[in-house]
Amino acid sequence: MELVAFMKIGTYYYPDQWPRDQWERDFEQMASMKLQIVHMGEFAWGSLEPREGDYQLDWLADCVEMAAQRGMDVILATPTAVLPAWMVEKHPDILYSHERFGGRRHGCHTSTVLADYTRRMVQLLADRFGRHPAVIGWQIDNEFSSGGFDQRPCTHEAFRRWLRTRYGTIERLNQAWGTQFWNCFYTDWAQIKFPPAATDYKGSPHYGLDAARFWSWTFSQYVKLQADILKPKIGERFITTNFMFLHPECNPLDMADSLSLYSWDSYPVTGWLKTAPTDESYRMGEPAGIGIVHDQMASYKRRWALMELQPGTINWTGVPVHIHPGAVRLWIWTAFAHGAEFVTTYRFRQPLWGAELFHHGLVDTDGVTPSPGGREFSQTLEEMSRLRLDQVPALRQETGAADEVGLVFDFEQYWYLQIMPQARRWNFGEFLLRWYGALMRLGINVRVLHPEGEWPAHLKMIIVPAAQMIDPARVQRLDAYAAGGGHLVLTCRTGLMDRNGQLWEGPTAQPILPLIGAAIDGYDSLPEVATAHVAFDSHSRYAWGVWGDLIQPNPGTEVLARYADQFYAGTAAVTTRSHGRGRVTYSGVYGEQPFHDALVKKLAELSGLHHAPLPNRVSVYRRGPYTICLNYTDKSVEAPAPAGVTYVVGSSRIEPAGVAVWEKG
Repeated sequence: MELVAFMKIGTYYYPDQWPRDQWERDFEQMASMKLQIVHMGEFAWGSLEPREGDYQLDWLADCVEMAAQRGMDVILATPTAVLPAWMVEKHPDILYSHERFGGRRHGCHTSTVLADYTRRMVQLLADRFGRHPAVIGWQIDNEFSSGGFDQRPCTHEAFRRWLRTRYGTIERLNQAWGTQFWNCFYTDWAQIKFPPAATDYKGSPHYGLDAARFWSWTFSQYVKLQADILKPKIGERFITTNFMFLHPECNPLDMADSLSLYSWDSYPVTGWLKTAPTDESYRMGEPAGIGIVHDQMASYKRRWALMELQPGTINWTGVPVHIHPGAVRLWIWTAFAHGAEFVTTYRFRQPLWGAELFHHGLVDTDGVTPSPGGREFSQTLEEMSRLRLDQVPALRQETGAADEVGLVFDFEQYWYLQIMPQARRWNFGEFLLRWYGALMRLGINVRVLHPEGEWPAHLKMIIVPAAQMIDPARVQRLDAYAAGGGHLVLTCRTGLMDRNGQLWEGPTAQPILPLIGAAIDGYDSLPEVATAHVAFDSHSRYAWGVWGDLIQPNPGTEVLARYADQFYAGTAAVTTRSHGRGRVTYSGVYGEQPFHDALVKKLAELSGLHHAPLPNRVSVYRRGPYTICLNYTDKSVEAPAPAGVTYVVGSSRIEPAGVAVWEKG
């Protein structure tokens, strides 16, 4: 039973924020724009229960029927991201210690009082709407975050319970946290408090790492509370929550048992630039940054969706850039290219009041006239109607492209590198994008992997960026992959520590040295104003500055690149060696993008991967019988299509922020 036909397009709608006599008009407008999904109920607790025990669900039922009458599917959200005033007045300690009533995300998810209220509300919604034929799925809460770690006594106590379960004895905790440093050891569990932030670890980064693990776990428990109520009531309908990329308070993998579909919120154009723009492509966003999160969301269940998509100018960045014409359409097609099951946008109507009144919607402030983003939504819906969608398999039904490359993503490494970056210039997200972007520019698709998840057998190459914390089981898995015929690519800051974040009593990166066939004699990281260079040969020099391992290769290990300057010029920077039936490459460099582009091209050739270099910010994907080309530049480009194809969308000349879709003639 497929409750979401691949791929549908829709919108968020907040009927509780608008006069009731406008609801029919609004639904009629959605239908006239051909929108297929409406998302409702988010933030609505105050309207669903305006006074304690006074449950008013009829208005939401009316709206579900209005959607159903127009053939629209419905996604319902649990309203737990905003608490009603009466609840806070009665239970002031239900808020995070640093919050007060107002806005959203102020209720503390570790509160047992909130848990009781949540059970009642979610149970009522599940009983009323769980099997409604128009409802295709449920979103739990909204963008889990807390703006800091709660400091209420109940959270300190919950942290202590979690630690006792993890370590068993106070002696094992002291050992894992290295508390003998500074003599900050504990003699009783009651002495331990939850820190205000993971980075506020008072001398022990291992303490901060466990704080991050615990906080993410608490969010997963709050999701589980709601999912366990929904699952018996909703049949095969999906359960999701909407994530934000690399938001440190939640490891999405922690929620895998509760969610059947992963989704995220994409706002590609923020205006936050690090260098002066040389063209107007910044009005479209960074394609690698968008693509990697799509593929991350797909990695958990092979089911994903784009829950909030930027519809136009937004209110919260401080740089309200006017997006490029065509960008919204481009983003929708990008989601299709990566296998999304649906795309919805926040929001249908631009608000006339409140904190987000400058956040554009699909219709203008008159509530009727489609905005530029709304017109692009309708345009994309019309274009997608030309496709034979029954010929496009769902992502979970695909085996993957023969030449796609695995990229291992480990949230715990991200946490620890934030807690103790060592190099001020180190940015884990940007490091991932260096590798992802290089693959994208070669026309190679990426399969995001997880350390303990499935690694499909067809992957010829797997890249493992900055796996700083490691254990014997993970080393064995890496070894087995390469020995079995794969090309394993390890990077700087891999294998330095155990899973508690403590260094080995031995050579640097001791567990992986037999794999890479080399020793690591040291590392360098340059001041922000300095740049050094790496050379693959006498004719190529590539800039780096963030991190550089000084590698001493063993006999039989080949050097692919060397440092071209500094006092250690000539020292190996990238090495490779045969291992069993496969190969292991070690890149000791966190370089600028051209270095990673050149290196990945060499590695693709070593791996026998088919690759077709593309212009910067242009990408190509296959979905069923269709090839999709996405142009994230402000110039027209020629579609890299063979002769004789039939264009379903666009033409061989792709306009700025444009799309072309073709199939074989």
